Amino acid sequence: MRENPERLAWIILFISFFTCIALAISVPLGVRHYILSARVAQRVVLEVQRPPLSITLPGRELPVSVNEHYNDIPEHTLVTTAATAGRIVFHAPRPDSPIIAVAQLYDQTSLLLLYARSPRFASSKLPHQVRFEIKTGRVRIMVADENGRATVAEVRTPHGVALLREGTYWINVSASDTEITVREGDARLMLQNSKMSMHLAPDQRAVMDAQQLLGPLPAARNLVVNSDFSMPLEKGWSDYSKDIQIGGESGGEVQQGEMEGRPVVIIERRGEGHAETGITQYLGVDVRDFSFLQLHLLLYIDEHNVPVCGSLGSECPIMVRIDYKDADGADQQWLQGFYSLPDPAVPGNPPFCVTCSFRNDHIQVPLDTWYSYDSDNLVPQLSQSGRAPAQIKSITVYASGHTYRAAVAEVELIGQE
Repeated sequence: MRENPERLAWIILFISFFTCIALAISVPLGVRHYILSARVAQRVVLEVQRPPLSITLPGRELPVSVNEHYNDIPEHTLVTTAATAGRIVFHAPRPDSPIIAVAQLYDQTSLLLLYARSPRFASSKLPHQVRFEIKTGRVRIMVADENGRATVAEVRTPHGVALLREGTYWINVSASDTEITVREGDARLMLQNSKMSMHLAPDQRAVMDAQQLLGPLPAARNLVVNSDFSMPLEKGWSDYSKDIQIGGESGGEVQQGEMEGRPVVIIERRGEGHAETGITQYLGVDVRDFSFLQLHLLLYIDEHNVPVCGSLGSECPIMVRIDYKDADGADQQWLQGFYSLPDPAVPGNPPFCVTCSFRNDHIQVPLDTWYSYDSDNLVPQLSQSGRAPAQIKSITVYASGHTYRAAVAEVELIGQE
C-alpha cells in the first residue's frame, strides 16, 4: 500500500463514498421507521364503582385497597374485585384524551393489564393496542376507533386469545371454560396451544375450554332499538315531561350529547316541586317463549337534591320502568331506581318506591362516575303470582324530583328464547 499511495487513496475514496450513500439512505429510513413504529403509553384509569377494589402494582407482592379513582395504572398491574365493581378506561395519549377502550369489571373478577400503547406520531398507520388477561370473572369490553385510527384489543384467558375490533363484547371466564359474546363488532378467537380459530360476527357467541372451541352459537338478542344512542333519539325513542307540580315551573329537558367521546342522553331539570322527565320506547315483543331476560344500563348521576328517592321513594334521578302484560293479559310494571345522595335523617326516606306495585330496593351509585348495572334474570321476577310475562310493552328511563341531572349511555334488554 505504501508503495502505491494512489490505490490507498482510491480505496479510502470509495469507502467514504459508499459510507456516505449508506448514511444518506439509512438515516432517513431509520427516522421514517421510528416515526411510523414508535409507541407511547396510554393513560389508563381505574374507576371505582363499588369500593374497595384491590390492585397489585408491578414489582410488588402485596395488593393495596383502592376506594377512589386511580390514575395512570402501569402495565402489569393486577386488578381484582370481590363483591365490588369498577371499570378500566383506556385513553389515547392526546391532549383531549379520547376513550379508545373500556373494560367493565363485575364482582369476583381478576384482570391483569399487560400492554396499552398508541402510536407516538399522527402519521403512523398503526392501531391503538390494548392487551390484558382475564384470569377469572366477567368483563364487558367496549372497543372504539379514534379519529380514523383503529383500536385492537387482545384479550387472553386461560383457554385462549380473542382479538377484538370496534364493538361491544361480553367475556365470562371460569375454571373450566371461557364464553365470549359479540354484541357489536367482530372477534377472532384462537384456542390455547392449538391452531384452531374462529370468527364471530354480531349476536354470536362461542365457548372454548382446554380442548375445543364451540361455535358460532346464537347469542341472546337486544330488544331495544338504538340502545347506545348512536342514532338520533327519534330512532326508537320519544322524550317527555309530565306531572309538573307547580305551574310555571320547568318540566325538565332531554337532549342528546357526548361524554368522554361517546353519545349519551342527558336528562336534567332545575326547579321547585315535582316533575318527571324521561325517554320511552315501545317494544311490543312477545316473550312467552323466553327463558332469559336481562336489563343492562350504563348511567351517570351528576346531581340531585332529593335524598335517596324522596319521601315516597318515587323521585330518583334515574329510574327504569318496564311495562308488560302477564299471561292473563293484565298490565304490570317492573321498576328499578338509582340515586347518589343519601339521607342523613334517621329514619330517612324509604329505600324503595312506596306507591309502586313492584318494590325493588333502590341502588346507591357513586356521584360523577359511570355505573354499569346488569339485572338478574327478570323472567322469574316478572312472573308475579305465578303468571309469567307474555309481552314486553315498553321500556322507560326517566328522572323524577325537583332538581336533577343524569346521563344514560346504554339501555339494553337482552332476551334469550
